[in-house]
Amino acid sequence: MMHRYWLRIIACLFFVSGCKEKAVTKSVHYHFPSYSATPDSILRAAKLLGAAAKEGTVQEKIVAAIYMGVYYDRTSAYRQARYEYNKVLSKAVALNDSVLTGNIYLGLANSAKNLGEYPEALNLFSKVLDFFHSNPGTAAAVHASIAQIFQLQNDLKQATIHLKYALALSGNNKENRGYLLTLHTLANVHGMSGAIDSALQLDEEGIAVAKRINDPASESTFLDNKANCFMYTSRPDSASYYFHKSLVIDSTLGDKKQMSDTWLNLGNLERMYGNTEQAEQFLKHSIKLANGIGYRNGEVSAYKSLAEVYAKRKDFEQALNAESLHHLIKDSIINLKKETAIAEWKTVYETEKKEDEIKMQSLQLKKKNISIWFVSVSSVLILSALYFANRRNKERKEKLYRETLLIRDHESTMKILVAEENERKRIAGDLHDSVGQTLTAAWLNLQAVGAVSHSLDRDNAQLLQTTTQLVRDSCAEIRQISHNMMPDILYQKGLLPALNGMISRINEKQLSVSLSAEEYDVPADKTTALMLYRILQECINNVVRHAKATDLYISINKEDQNIAVMIEDNGIGIDLNTMWTKDGLGLQTIRSRVEYLHGSVEWNNVNDDKSGTIVAIYIPLFYEPLS
Repeated sequence: MMHRYWLRIIACLFFVSGCKEKAVTKSVHYHFPSYSATPDSILRAAKLLGAAAKEGTVQEKIVAAIYMGVYYDRTSAYRQARYEYNKVLSKAVALNDSVLTGNIYLGLANSAKNLGEYPEALNLFSKVLDFFHSNPGTAAAVHASIAQIFQLQNDLKQATIHLKYALALSGNNKENRGYLLTLHTLANVHGMSGAIDSALQLDEEGIAVAKRINDPASESTFLDNKANCFMYTSRPDSASYYFHKSLVIDSTLGDKKQMSDTWLNLGNLERMYGNTEQAEQFLKHSIKLANGIGYRNGEVSAYKSLAEVYAKRKDFEQALNAESLHHLIKDSIINLKKETAIAEWKTVYETEKKEDEIKMQSLQLKKKNISIWFVSVSSVLILSALYFANRRNKERKEKLYRETLLIRDHESTMKILVAEENERKRIAGDLHDSVGQTLTAAWLNLQAVGAVSHSLDRDNAQLLQTTTQLVRDSCAEIRQISHNMMPDILYQKGLLPALNGMISRINEKQLSVSLSAEEYDVPADKTTALMLYRILQECINNVVRHAKATDLYISINKEDQNIAVMIEDNGIGIDLNTMWTKDGLGLQTIRSRVEYLHGSVEWNNVNDDKSGTIVAIYIPLFYEPLS
């Protein structure tokens, strides 16, 4: 209990606001971590607050949770930060404490923004404005954050609107985090518009302010901005210098998201100047960091650059793998609903702003002549109707554009799969018709030599016999490889005989495989049958290589308008949290083929102890596969 009073007076500021407001209950003053505080110091304070809060007030428990949220936010653990804020949100609301509730919503909004969940972030920032509308500094910072979201979406027009709000609200109050965020986003908008000199001037101002208020995290973002300006104006030495300065600060702060972005930038810099080995190393490090914190937008950009590095090196197999991962992760986060939700937020926000303006105008017009009031309101309504009609038309065109892009990405992925099957067919034919026949002829010749070589001594006779057996084994292996790449039985007799043939080649002592399916359960369409064969082939290979299983059960059933496929083993199970972070290309391939068939696939463990793996696949029967 001795520490509680002392902990209450920790003199720090919270997030971007820099504000010290009073709660509506008990007039308690709250103090929160400043951006100059290190993650270690915040964690120590959070633990002390948490210990003291066990026997303290509800407010103290909430403040302790906020400290933990800030710590996780600083260390790029955004999902953990969100958990800390959510677990005390209802308590703050129940207390009717505007400061605690507003700051929690601010933390949730920042977490959502850093995770790339932009519609949720916009809605949360709107709530923050409701709590801090009377605090210009905080309101300016929120508008700067909203502008940053639109800048990241390449909507520079909307970003500029909110930057103007932020600058107007900031006024002469420029020694705070909110103003730095405004400068940073404004510099990005200038840079994206081609005004590099203007962007550099804003960066220099930002660095100076960040140093004065001891905000190294903001200083790092401006150094990164400068480096980008130099990179895209062909000044690689300056770019590398500022990237590394930024990296030193982010490493000290433990900001893995910013570190991932900087390694990506360094990789792109090396790629631009032909240093592919160094570029590959930097990009892989960026992917590792981004993957570790769930920063999927960072992974998408890094895999795209990595594919270009491999292509420049003419390593097309690696380029294709990187490009495939780029598209797979991109497809998982590009969601039309996200784009629509952002558009809806913009419309709602602007509608509310317009309604506020109309209310203000109506209050003023009541003092004037009724006829003038009627004409003015009518004009506003007509202009609003025209404005929103024009906006709806633009949104409709934007939606059509997004749909077209998604269709093109889907078609691109599907064409890769079709090209892969054609290449398998060509290689299988070459192996069977050329290499296979040559080896068969060599085997026959060796047999003929062996039949008439009675005069050979014992060692040479043994060598001839061994060589003959090796060539024979090679012939069998070539036939097996050719069959795996393009099973003729699939085209001649159908999917079920092909699957039975594949299962018969598995050593029963190593893995016992049971297949439950009837002829009417499996698809007759050749394209669907081939894709399903490949999916099951990859699943069985995964069990053989990784599961350490002794039994494998496969069932195929036709259910109404769907084909249901279940693959279950009794192996060691699968770590659902890391399954995509390791060598996940095989799993990505399964998912790509299922998506080609317009289906869905899920992986789960069979038992509570996480042993055994079950793969559930559902494929509709009414789709039209890409030919």
